[in-house]
Amino acid sequence: MEVYPYGSNKRPYALPFEIPEKMQQLQNWSNQARISLHPVQYATDLHQKFVTIHPFRDGNGRTARLLMNLVLTENGYPVINVNPSKNARDKYMQALASAESPENNSQPFRDLIADYVEKELNNRIDILQLNEKYTKEAEESFKESKINWDKLEQDARAKLKAQKSTSNLKAKD
Repeated sequence: MEVYPYGSNKRPYALPFEIPEKMQQLQNWSNQARISLHPVQYATDLHQKFVTIHPFRDGNGRTARLLMNLVLTENGYPVINVNPSKNARDKYMQALASAESPENNSQPFRDLIADYVEKELNNRIDILQLNEKYTKEAEESFKESKINWDKLEQDARAKLKAQKSTSNLKAKD
């Protein structure tokens, strides 16, 4: 069945009889692009190209985002989640529509996904910095508690020694 891009009724995505050929073209492109493009651009372009073919009746966007995240994680980048708010979804759909327009301007979509990747990387850096801070605090706390435990142990040994000495003196009497 014909499926149309967001906000358009002029040209559907790939027509049903075009899908096998377009999927083969996507696979051929992918084999070359994974080597030649930056991983974030490759992931973004793969998403955009797949969703433009629209091979399934439902789930094309989810599948495209899954493919994109697979590429990102294979290359050491974090999984990204496209914000589900109405405003963020509208930006996402408009950026995709720009890439699917006759001008084929993929840059807004690339920029949008790159911003998501950068934000997630910054979140990870913040988490790692917090972890480092808490680790240092725990080490300091442990050193302090170890000093206290060492002092308690010394005091306990001294008391035990004093009690033994007192017991030995009483036993001699």
